[in-house]
Amino acid sequence: MKLRNSLPRLFYRAAGFFLLLGCSSLSPSTEQSGSQAIVQLIPDTGVKLSCTEEKNILRNRLYSSLRPLVYRIEVSVPLLYRVEKYQGTGWAWADKYLWTCKHLIPSAKNLHIEVWDASGTCHEARVVWRDSIADVALLVMDTMHASVGISLRDESFPKVGESVFSLGAPLGLLGTFQEGFVASEPRILDEKKSQPRQLLLQLSIPAQIGSSGSPVVDSQGNLIGMISDIATLSGGYEGICFAIPAQVLSQVWEKYRKFAANDTERPRPSY
Repeated sequence: MKLRNSLPRLFYRAAGFFLLLGCSSLSPSTEQSGSQAIVQLIPDTGVKLSCTEEKNILRNRLYSSLRPLVYRIEVSVPLLYRVEKYQGTGWAWADKYLWTCKHLIPSAKNLHIEVWDASGTCHEARVVWRDSIADVALLVMDTMHASVGISLRDESFPKVGESVFSLGAPLGLLGTFQEGFVASEPRILDEKKSQPRQLLLQLSIPAQIGSSGSPVVDSQGNLIGMISDIATLSGGYEGICFAIPAQVLSQVWEKYRKFAANDTERPRPSY
């Protein structure tokens, strides 16, 4: 009877020992991106931190770096008897450009786009490019002061299980920081067979109304994608969301640059 009562105690002690050992012996082969990010984002103060403390500092520094670059977007479209509104998230690219999702920007000539920054200041923006296939829209905000936006990740896709982070305005709550992981290999959704199929990243990050357009970064702060859709049977979030890969955003940007370079007038939206 005495031995039976001591078994749970021995088990928890052993589990705690191996958990501590796992946090202190992360090898580059298993936690390469995370360890590199900790080296870059956490200064060497000479104080030995636990695994949990290091991750908490990493999250806080990622949030602080993303906060001034992410905006809440509200699009208003006056109709005959009412005003239709769309809400989402946008993020700074560079030189007064903002990325967001195309499904937030309807093809209407009289739409009005308002953008709120981290301080609560409202700005006006205009659309200069739409890509319906990629579900990407490019906005220009003349009053934007950010000279440098979020940097894109290299050409490699994130691995399954890799931690990812997002900052956006779900339900209009700008500054909401969320964490998840890559839940699957990049997949192609075939909902509309009449449309060209688009490659998407499947993530476990929570997504609500207003999350569309939220940037998704890795543990080094490099953009891996932009939240655009969810998989649902009820109409709400059920644990699966999808993001447009950074590689697609890079291709759309190059397409826009070529168009703008060949256009002598102000760039026109592409429907």
